[in-house]
Amino acid sequence: MRRILIAMLLSTTAWVGGAQAYDDPYGPGGSTLLDLGQYRTPFEYADGDHTAHVGRYGLGYYEPVAEDFDFFLQGGYLTLDVDGEPAAMPLDFTGRYLGLGARYESTEGDYLNFSAEASYTWHDVDGSGVGSQSNLTWYEGWGAIGPELRWQRWRLSLGAYLQTITGTETDSSVNVLRDFTAGRHGGAYAGFAFYLDPTGSVGIYATSGARQGVKIIFKREF
Repeated sequence: MRRILIAMLLSTTAWVGGAQAYDDPYGPGGSTLLDLGQYRTPFEYADGDHTAHVGRYGLGYYEPVAEDFDFFLQGGYLTLDVDGEPAAMPLDFTGRYLGLGARYESTEGDYLNFSAEASYTWHDVDGSGVGSQSNLTWYEGWGAIGPELRWQRWRLSLGAYLQTITGTETDSSVNVLRDFTAGRHGGAYAGFAFYLDPTGSVGIYATSGARQGVKIIFKREF
């Protein structure tokens, strides 16, 4: 009986070790990425909600600071168009964004894991027309939480998020400062990623609710 138990223990240990070794080539770690996305979200002004169409095209850098925990920086090119904005004339805006955050992703489970992230991002855009110049600056807080399924080269993520927005708009034509906030705050996200090789992946992620949009991410881990 003792020999049978020892044999079973050794077999189980070998199987677990093999499963961990199999997952290792596609495990999370430090990375750089290209993030290309568009979404729409309501900006709430004094006269009501106005839908903002936001495009973010930038880079991200993730640095491990503890087990399963990364610190990240993100930034890039920004576009904005606000439906029925309360300015003297409609404008298309371009500018930049820069943010920082933290992400946790457990690696203990072979298949089902848990992830959470939080970030704070500055956005700044300018627009100009005939006799008019405008600037919008806003600060966005973002938090997301949910499970992540890992299977061979595939990653499937689902969960919920919360956003906060605080911003101001200045228009030279009317010399007025307008404040705006997030018209809605919560929603859900879903996405999947596929590893092309042990360190390179491509993913598509979608959000609904307060922020409705899609983004594609090209990631290279190290």
